[in-house]
Amino acid sequence: MHLFRTILKTVIAKGAGSVISFLIVILTARFMGAAGRGSVSLMVLNMTVILLINDLIGGGALVFLVPRYSLNNLLLPSWLWGVWCGTIFPIFFYLFGDYSRQEYIYLTALSIFLNLSSINAAALNGKERIRPGNIISLVQVVSLLILLAGFIFVLGKKSPDAYYLALLISYIIMFFMGLYFLRDGLTPCPIANVRRLIRQMLRSGFYVQLGNAVQLLNYRISFYMLAYFFPVHGKSLIGIYSTGASVCESVWVISNGISMVQYARIANMTNRKDAQQLSASLSKISFLASMAAMLVLILLPSRLFGAIFGPEFIQLPHIILLLSAGISAFGLSCIYSHYFSGIGKMHVSSYSSVAGFIVTLAAGFILIPRYGMYGAAITGCCSYLASALYLLIRFHKECGLSYSNLLFSYKNIFSFLKEPTGYVRNQRNS
Repeated sequence: MHLFRTILKTVIAKGAGSVISFLIVILTARFMGAAGRGSVSLMVLNMTVILLINDLIGGGALVFLVPRYSLNNLLLPSWLWGVWCGTIFPIFFYLFGDYSRQEYIYLTALSIFLNLSSINAAALNGKERIRPGNIISLVQVVSLLILLAGFIFVLGKKSPDAYYLALLISYIIMFFMGLYFLRDGLTPCPIANVRRLIRQMLRSGFYVQLGNAVQLLNYRISFYMLAYFFPVHGKSLIGIYSTGASVCESVWVISNGISMVQYARIANMTNRKDAQQLSASLSKISFLASMAAMLVLILLPSRLFGAIFGPEFIQLPHIILLLSAGISAFGLSCIYSHYFSGIGKMHVSSYSSVAGFIVTLAAGFILIPRYGMYGAAITGCCSYLASALYLLIRFHKECGLSYSNLLFSYKNIFSFLKEPTGYVRNQRNS
């Protein structure tokens, strides 16, 4: 029951965060228009690209290594790497992108604090301190909403710069909260072989981030394509499509909440069969919940979206419908992906992302120039389905369960409520 309660609390916390994030999307779309929303989406995308490079050392690999090494030995190189990435890589976007000097300064500051906050969050997750991580994430989006609303309604600032400043302050709050919750683990300890440790972090992080980088391209390369093929109205198209994608991806709060707990649990388990049974059960629960949530979104009337986001966003229901099958499939594949990462086979998730990326390239260059944002939505759906199919095949081979069992058998899916016999908590850092 402890695992179920942890999953439920995580999904609820992430759900609350998703609702708040949805309100933030509404504010940016309603008061900054489609073009302003497009500028914000591109800024966040570029920050995420930098975060992917940062997470070579401070991301998913950190979750895997925290139960096995002293926290001090892991955090220091991760923080230094995070500051370096946040300082250096924005220069390339400034030199080769369409950024003003002020936007470059925002990108640098945002990247540094996003990197550092992400490192702290990964450390907390590796120690299975899920509740503090949930609190930090919730405080971050709440503070962003309050600050953004204050800038818009009190100060009358309705430009993307208002969003960037509010986001920066929320990341700073997030970073210091992470430090507070990690304070007990930051105690003097023998210094490990730093070169050996960094090599292991890079080796583990490379496969994780290769998959994440390609997956990000699957999700967001359509933004760059829209900007390239439609130079005049590109940012407006990005603003509308990104808003529709954000609405759909709010469904992922379910699978992400489940997989966050699953990943930390599997990283601390010694019995592979228990991990497989846990993942098979959670994948079905995630898939059913994701489909139900997508059905609710599909049934919402078009005029409701126009009333909420503004008249420029009346086409959102079409975007949602075109993305729905792929978004639902992610609810299944996300759990499989975190299973392979939890047992140290990060390359499997990377290969699934590559499969999706091949589909993205093949479909994107054909559909996006012809159908614009609708072509981007079809491309995204096909990419999600390809990645999900690859992970389903790999998980089937890994665990030996039939496809009918993995997809259609829902008997005993709550058997994971029993504490697995092969589970061992982290004793080194708890």
